[in-house]
Amino acid sequence: MVDDFLQTNIPNVYAIGDCAEIRNPNFGRKPIEAVWYTAKMMGEIVAKTICGYPTAYQPGIWYNSAKFFELEYQTYGSISTVANTEIESLFWMDESQKKSIRIDYSKVNQNVLGFNLIGIRYRQNVCENWIKHRISIEYVINNLKEANFDPEFFKKYESHIKQLFIEKQKNGNYK
Repeated sequence: MVDDFLQTNIPNVYAIGDCAEIRNPNFGRKPIEAVWYTAKMMGEIVAKTICGYPTAYQPGIWYNSAKFFELEYQTYGSISTVANTEIESLFWMDESQKKSIRIDYSKVNQNVLGFNLIGIRYRQNVCENWIKHRISIEYVINNLKEANFDPEFFKKYESHIKQLFIEKQKNGNYK
């Protein structure tokens, strides 16, 4: 168990990575986050503290990416795992059912909350910026190519996703 500075109950003893259970995690975050990027961030925070610059751990917007054999997977921000009357999802899947994109956004103010991608790569910094600055789903849909990080000759799907969004708007499913 660690405090906001990643210190255990023993003075000058710290824990990071999946060895650290945060006593008071930020809203929407888990007490244990066993992914390499949080361990890296935690190590940097502890290093600052040990060097005389006490710094609290602020993990920022959640993200994770992984590759299992040929399957690439990315999550940025908050993706709801249960039905929520305040959240709308735009879900697109290609014909092969090997690539998909899900974007969650607020029904109230239309700002993007999170992305879940399978088989398609998006730039973490672009998605994080859109989430952090509460950018609207409409803006995101119109600017998806900014996020696309697939290699040069890979097929692009932004026009398909935009068309889906337009159709859903016409049908009244997405406001």
